[in-house]
Amino acid sequence: MTSGRTGRLYLAFIVLTILSCLGLDYLGWKKGESSLFFSWISPKEEEAEPQPPLAEVVLNSLEKHGLPRAVVHRSKDRFGADEFRVILPLDSYASLAADLENRLLKHDAAVHKEEKEEREEVTFTWIIMGKKEEKLSLLFSCQRPVTEEVAGPPPLARNRAAIVIDDMGFSLEALQEICDLNIPITISILPLSPLARETAETANERGLEVMLHLPCESINHQEGDDGTFGIIHSSMSNEDVRILTEDFLGRVPFIKGVNNHMGSKITRNEPIMRTILGLLAERNLFFLDSRTTANSIAYELARQMGLRSAYRNVFLDSPVGVNFSAQKLVELLKLSQETGQGVGIGHPFPETLRALRENIHLFKTYDVEPVFASRIVW
Repeated sequence: MTSGRTGRLYLAFIVLTILSCLGLDYLGWKKGESSLFFSWISPKEEEAEPQPPLAEVVLNSLEKHGLPRAVVHRSKDRFGADEFRVILPLDSYASLAADLENRLLKHDAAVHKEEKEEREEVTFTWIIMGKKEEKLSLLFSCQRPVTEEVAGPPPLARNRAAIVIDDMGFSLEALQEICDLNIPITISILPLSPLARETAETANERGLEVMLHLPCESINHQEGDDGTFGIIHSSMSNEDVRILTEDFLGRVPFIKGVNNHMGSKITRNEPIMRTILGLLAERNLFFLDSRTTANSIAYELARQMGLRSAYRNVFLDSPVGVNFSAQKLVELLKLSQETGQGVGIGHPFPETLRALRENIHLFKTYDVEPVFASRIVW
């Protein structure tokens, strides 16, 4: 009798112990702790798919909107974070921005935006912060037509148009493509590019005209973001500007003239521009204002100082496709018909060079003579 009661007590004790253990195991499992029993009977959660880096998200989104990676300028800031710069028409920005922001939000990235407006362009700067301390910046430079009138040269006997290809000195293959166009082309070489001297020598041998592409500070300039390792900066003294400009002039042989690389801040700074233009006058070099800002005084100042000079009328580049660049070429040729001359500036992007290659015949169609930039300045 006593033995049976003791057995039942032991059994009850064992059952209570098991239930207590199960209860504690269940509570721990609910809190996310490992469980001996419930982790085994519950379905195993699928491991989260790893998210791509923010830089890849940005590049994929830009490609979706017709911006190949070749036209997206990628660099690093002084902390090693990615920086992207994109040139596109202003009316293309809105749809691209909305899609890109949605993609970034899906990756739990925070976006801070800043906007700066000028007469000729609007810039949108994005600072993007993601998980795991990811950070990158994205600058959209959105061009819009200049509406103001700039005094031009007297009409010529025959319509002429000059095409200038900037940012040369990085690829001899691009130079070969330009030579193969078999028309007068002026190339403008960055002085600290790795192939600056070789590009100038080869271009001169092949009958192209050579210019110096003078690196100048822009309004949105950040140290180290321009790929030139040297730049005319607004904080420099006139003597420092002189020394650096002379150094740049000595690095590129066979130059006939100079145009500004970036420079939306420098080309409206009269003291600095007087120093630069004075050096060009001493060497009998012409000046071509790239007109990266509608507020530039560089062309008018060059005329006052007696330099042969001109200014850019049309940007030929397009990140949205070859057809757009072809349309810009037509715009240049029509302008040359109306005013007697015009200057188009482009870069050695595959789309720009292809547009020129496929539409060179339009010079004859519009009865416009292709000439070097030195035949446009006056």
